[in-house]
Amino acid sequence: MTIIDTFNDALGVVNTYVWYVAFILLIGAGLYFTYKLRGLQILKIRETAKLALSGIGEGDKTEAVSSFEAFCIGVGTRVGVGNIAGVAMAIVAGGPGAVFWMWVFAIIGSASSFVESTLSQLFKEKKEDGQYHGGPAYYIQKGLGTRKVAILMAFLIAMMTGIGFCAAQASSSVEALTSTFVFDNNTLVFGLVITILTGLIIFGGMKRIATFSSKIVPLMAVAWLALGTITIVMNIDGLINAFVMIFSYAFGFEQVAGGLLGAVIMTGLKRGIFSNESGLGTIANIAGTADVKHPVKQGLIQCFGTLVDTLVVCTFTAMVILTAFDDYGAILDTGLSNSPLVEYVLNDTIGHIGSILMSLFLLFFAFTSLLGNYAISETNVRFISDRKMSIMVMRIAVVVTVFIASLIGADASILISDTIMAFAGVVNISCVILLSSLAFQAYADWRKQKSEGIEDPVFHRDTLDDATGITEWE
Repeated sequence: MTIIDTFNDALGVVNTYVWYVAFILLIGAGLYFTYKLRGLQILKIRETAKLALSGIGEGDKTEAVSSFEAFCIGVGTRVGVGNIAGVAMAIVAGGPGAVFWMWVFAIIGSASSFVESTLSQLFKEKKEDGQYHGGPAYYIQKGLGTRKVAILMAFLIAMMTGIGFCAAQASSSVEALTSTFVFDNNTLVFGLVITILTGLIIFGGMKRIATFSSKIVPLMAVAWLALGTITIVMNIDGLINAFVMIFSYAFGFEQVAGGLLGAVIMTGLKRGIFSNESGLGTIANIAGTADVKHPVKQGLIQCFGTLVDTLVVCTFTAMVILTAFDDYGAILDTGLSNSPLVEYVLNDTIGHIGSILMSLFLLFFAFTSLLGNYAISETNVRFISDRKMSIMVMRIAVVVTVFIASLIGADASILISDTIMAFAGVVNISCVILLSSLAFQAYADWRKQKSEGIEDPVFHRDTLDDATGITEWE
């Protein structure tokens, strides 16, 4: 057994137990928020969708990050490896039923995404770069008055996104490319290309990331859905069977009798959160960068982003896989998982062009997600230290991480990310629960103004019972 294997085994044990705690907190909080907000993530979905897609051209008029650009960074961060390789991993590891639990946790988690994103807007602040920055570290320090916990949260998120997530995105995209385009030193070549592109974008700052994401993310999401639709249509005879597999394996007799139901649920939770990131505090960092008139606007927009990520994009990937097989056993018989399984299906359904397109989609998804994760890590580094040298070190560390991860593979990176993800989720959601009443009050103000016929509500901190620590809403 190698040192890496020993490390993975030990980390796997830690990962298992910390996720038990994370599961209770994340699901419990999501259900509580859903109750307090009266199911807004579903009942107000037309409003959230309209807000998310409005103001497409706003970012061209200002150097500030617009609401739409923040939405695109958020979607770009979510729509990545987790939506393709992560879904395939969930199906192989937890069975088709894991997809059902991904849906459930997305609906529950979108309420948490609303609350944490609204809090991020409430406690955001403007930095030396002229941009707004917010997130868990900001609302923990300013709202709960504890700098130590805030720094811990900032460190966890910076490590999770800047190192763990970026490594997973880069390595997964390179693996897909090298399996499709075979030539001498292809891993090194693709690793260098992704590293150089990453450096060019992130050294341009947050606005360049926002501009790039707002142009690329919508196009790539639509293109992937189009390819998925073509593949599903070509396997349309298996569509009903795909849903049968999902529901039968979600809570069927076989899973209950075999003691596997818990594993299926946990797999759905892990892979769902890895994809949509609700409750981790990561998307809250993006929400805090937006220049909006009311904090609830970003809360509603990022709430919708969670649903788009899992209920739409992840579902399409699941259907691409499941419509191509008669049963779960046939999937296991391929011996494949992650992106190679999706490549196998596309190649078998539409020919070699399918695996080529798959590799390109994974490259773009991984790249936009990588940039979004970098933006999150920079926000947290700026919280710890806003000196230019600190930001420069972080940018160099991310570029180096991307290059190294491109060469060594994704398994260890994903395990590390999963473990940090659980720790970050426990700390963040505990603090969000303590501050959630402020988000509920802000939402009440939004609804009040809407009922009075105000199309674009404007927020003032005096609306809150206690505005301690809120500095940007005078």
